Amino acid sequence: MQDLQPFTTSHSNINQLWASLLVEELIRHKITDFCIAPGSRSTPLTLAIANHPKAKEYLHFDERGLGFLALGLSQASQKPVVLVTTSGTAVANLYPAVIEARQSAIPLIVLSADRPVSLLNCGANQAIDQHGIFAQYPIFFTQIVQPSTEVSPNYLLTTLDHGLNLQRNTPAPIHLNIAFAEPLYPSQSCIEYQPYLRNVSKWIENNQPFTTFITANNDRLSRSEELNDKKIIVVLGKMHCSQQAQAVSAFCQQHDLLLLADIQSSQAAYPANLHYYDLFLLNPTFKGLLEQADLIVQFGEQLLSKRLSNFISDADGELWLVNASETRIDPNHQLDKRFNCHASDWINKQQYSPSVKNKAWYQSLHVCHKTLAKQVITPFLTAQPYSEMTVINTLDHLLPDNSSLFIGNSMPIRLADMLMKENQSTIYTNRGASGIDGLLASAVGVAHNSNKITTLLLGDTSLLYDLNSLALLKSLTMPFIVIVINNDGGSIFNLLPVPEKQKNRFYQLPHGLNFKSSCEQFSIDYYNPNQLIDFQETYNRCLQGKHSLIEVTLLNQQSATQLDQLKEQIEHATL
Repeated sequence: MQDLQPFTTSHSNINQLWASLLVEELIRHKITDFCIAPGSRSTPLTLAIANHPKAKEYLHFDERGLGFLALGLSQASQKPVVLVTTSGTAVANLYPAVIEARQSAIPLIVLSADRPVSLLNCGANQAIDQHGIFAQYPIFFTQIVQPSTEVSPNYLLTTLDHGLNLQRNTPAPIHLNIAFAEPLYPSQSCIEYQPYLRNVSKWIENNQPFTTFITANNDRLSRSEELNDKKIIVVLGKMHCSQQAQAVSAFCQQHDLLLLADIQSSQAAYPANLHYYDLFLLNPTFKGLLEQADLIVQFGEQLLSKRLSNFISDADGELWLVNASETRIDPNHQLDKRFNCHASDWINKQQYSPSVKNKAWYQSLHVCHKTLAKQVITPFLTAQPYSEMTVINTLDHLLPDNSSLFIGNSMPIRLADMLMKENQSTIYTNRGASGIDGLLASAVGVAHNSNKITTLLLGDTSLLYDLNSLALLKSLTMPFIVIVINNDGGSIFNLLPVPEKQKNRFYQLPHGLNFKSSCEQFSIDYYNPNQLIDFQETYNRCLQGKHSLIEVTLLNQQSATQLDQLKEQIEHATL
């Protein structure tokens, strides 16, 4: 039986709805003490607190004193306490209490109302820059965007949950700065927001926080999750520890679980992985089978595939994340459970035995996957001329098992994630910010500390960005092979809806250069094969050499054209 009244979906305006969502989520986290200073801009928060039957309000006209009142409340209750202020210097008056809270490890939650961005730096009344106003003292700060029905309510709930989880592990202040535009006060009529709230319908129907966090020290981790009756998809993102990644692959193989392994996990070649999943999500039959999943369990960090990320976002089932770090990994704002532990710790607690019905589902997906690969992928790649796709597919078979592969951003990493399925090398990327600078230098760093044969696959623009790092190769003792796909500029823009008239000059920036002279300058062996068989022979020769650069010279539009053709065949394949 619920001990809370059902969350109402009818509100005066979007400001009131968002404020009510925040207060409701705080109450669900058993946070009930709210310290409020009077003010107009914070009206949505004040009224949401006043209208909640479980909220306990403490009022004071002086924000400085209010902050210290909250400190005392928290120390006595051993629970977080919420502070609500209006905009302007009212927020600044909390600074002494925030400093004391950080120094004394006391969990305060500051909800400060702010002016919308259009009123900042233009002489508007009571409008100051409140972004990061408490400097380094909060362990979590976020600028909540102006309330809008264009922004999912998931964003609000998961952002608050993430901050509270950080605070739970490290007692200290957190700060959410919320930009409220008018209207600030309720009207006599109400708006029904049920259609807008459909993504949080499960949250509305229960009395639990949107995201549940379970740590290695939490007793929730000491028992097996209820998995046996669920159709499960395991998604493996970027993994820093190969042993943890292998534990996930072994778990999936042992229990016949579906595994979708990102290239960054270095597990693409393992038998349990449904390789080509990024492309096969275009096929209605394959995607329809995947959509029957009750649960998606993601291990690791970021995912490369935008199609997979969108599939997860649209999925009706639950989403769990298993990751030992405290970094937020929830780009779609939809996590139901987060396990803050190593993959192996979570796996060791599970006792999984799929039902006959679920085994039939798994088998249907494997048959569908195998048929698509045989009918479409294999004949398509076999029939293609020398191209970026066929080079990457061939490299997949040539890479030595005990070697390192560093993959550059833009087109190379996307095609590698789509097509590579055979190699068992260790994969490295710079996908934190996904820039194209410094890739060569990073690959050299990998080569130094791995002491393995290292291959770097990147585009021509990426190499131009970091050309002077060719000087670093002379310090290496193991073979280092640079494969540069030179299609004369940023070919990835052929996949994006950029204006055709401006594409060449403002996006692709064709340069008409090759890298032969650069290799001569830095005493690096240079090769420029013009057929796939030549590329294969050249790469094998480079494995026996020292430092080499293989330049694959191609037409700019070729990759996009081939990819469009392949996608169309997959989409219309009959199974």
